[in-house]
Amino acid sequence: MTRETTGLTGEREDHQGIGVRPARDADAPELARLSGELGYPAGAAEMRRRLALIETRADHAVFVAERDRPDGRILGWIHVGYGIQLESGESAEILGLVVDPSGRRSGTGRRLVAAAEAWGVALGLARIVVCSNAAREESHRFYPAIGYALAKTQRVYLKRLG
Repeated sequence: MTRETTGLTGEREDHQGIGVRPARDADAPELARLSGELGYPAGAAEMRRRLALIETRADHAVFVAERDRPDGRILGWIHVGYGIQLESGESAEILGLVVDPSGRRSGTGRRLVAAAEAWGVALGLARIVVCSNAAREESHRFYPAIGYALAKTQRVYLKRLG
């Protein structure tokens, strides 16, 4: 049976049995595992702390994808936030997206991005942006395939504080 909801606050499931829903505290171990796939290892306790901080903000959301028979294993997650830049205005920003290797090429990434886009529309935003590491070749094929246009290239500089 097919069930479809907005993907903003409830679950969204399609014919392949992949649902998208807001992340919950209990998802922290899986969020941490998948963060490690991106090259950003974190423990479950740290991920739980980060998720709790994000949940206090109306201008950020985290969605997860899972199969319709949840075994506690998450197929992927997306973190989206509200951004405002003096020079370019307001936008939704995809701040992180990861899909487990077992969920790739199944439409999981598309479903997660669709949830982020719907979240941005609900906030009245007219555009969504995403930055992707130059080394992530798969993402440079993925985003154009779902309608994203390359807007610019840039370098990211980091300085530790304290």
